[in-house]
Amino acid sequence: MKKIATLIGTIMVTSIALLGCANLDDTKTSEETKQTTPKKAELKADSKATYGFHDVVDANGLRIEFTKAQLLEADNKKDAILKLSFQLANPTAEKKGFTAINLEVKNKEGESLDVYPGENYGKELETGTTDKGDGYFMVKGSGPYKVTYTDPDHKEVTATWEIAI
Repeated sequence: MKKIATLIGTIMVTSIALLGCANLDDTKTSEETKQTTPKKAELKADSKATYGFHDVVDANGLRIEFTKAQLLEADNKKDAILKLSFQLANPTAEKKGFTAINLEVKNKEGESLDVYPGENYGKELETGTTDKGDGYFMVKGSGPYKVTYTDPDHKEVTATWEIAI
C-alpha cells in the first residue's frame, strides 16, 4: 500500500513538474500578436500605387483612410457636390497638419474638381490623436474619382486613391 501511495505521489509530482516546464511562450506570443495586430492593414504611401476605400495609408507619418463618398445637391443649384469623408491618425512624435484643400480630386476624364467653399476639414493633429472630417468638391464629369494627397511639408504627391460612388 505504501508503494502504491509513493508511486501515485511520484506520478503527481512528475506531472506537475512537466506542466510547469511546458512552453507557455507560444500562448503569450499569440496573445501579444492579437493585441498588436491592427484592425486594418496600414499601407506605406507609394506615389505609384492607387488605393481604395478603407485602405489606411501612411503618408509621411499621417495615416489617412477614406471612409465614404456621396453626391450632395448644392443649395438652390443644380450642381452636385462630392462629399469625401475620411479618418486621420497621427502616431508620430510631432504635430501633423491636414486640410481637405490639399486634396486634388479628378474625374474620370482627368479634369480637376474645384474645392466647394464649405466647411472643409483643416486641423493640426496632436501626437497620438485621431480625428475624422470631410472635404467638399464641385462635381463635373463623372466618376470614379482619383483623390491625390500632396504632403505640404514635402511638396510631393504622397498617395492616390480611386473612389467610386
